[in-house]
Amino acid sequence: MIIRLRGELAHAGLDYAILDVGGVGYQVYLSARVLSRLPGIGQPFTCFTHLVHREDAMLLYGFASLEERELFLMLTSVSGVGTKTGLGVLSIMDAPEVVSAIAMGDAKRLAKAPGVGKKTAERIILELKEKLSAKRSAYRDLAPLPAGASYAPVADAFAEAELALLSLGFDPDEIAGALSRIPAGTSVEDAIRQAIQALSGP
Repeated sequence: MIIRLRGELAHAGLDYAILDVGGVGYQVYLSARVLSRLPGIGQPFTCFTHLVHREDAMLLYGFASLEERELFLMLTSVSGVGTKTGLGVLSIMDAPEVVSAIAMGDAKRLAKAPGVGKKTAERIILELKEKLSAKRSAYRDLAPLPAGASYAPVADAFAEAELALLSLGFDPDEIAGALSRIPAGTSVEDAIRQAIQALSGP
């Protein structure tokens, strides 16, 4: 599995880029958001990738972060959502915005993505909201913690932010710590952004 590529940008197409890695050119399909932030030709570029092996081709899809890659895999696990649609969703919203829309059941917002109609948006919410909830519950059902330790749930106001961050693979106790430092009254999406910045920092 090719999980990450680092090289020089050799070409930028309408929905893909060619990345020169040690003299080998890799065609990587990207969301519109990532394409809009590409460096100049010949400049260094790094992306996280997912390889899709089909009968007639092997296709690489690229992402700005591991969290975005994880979300893409979750989206394409939904019945009727293919790779093109998954990239379409990530083209109009970044990862925190997508997870927030799912957590809040905002089908109208998801339906704005190319290839996503009302029914598909509702299916994404139905299937992924359950998965996110199950993932959140699983953290509370882990094996017993060391003596004196306990899982610290976040305030109810940030429950949806916690759910989003868990779905992106962050540690539950680190999430609780990050969210505890965010002022009350902050919107869910801003809380997710601030927490991701804190959790991804040095």
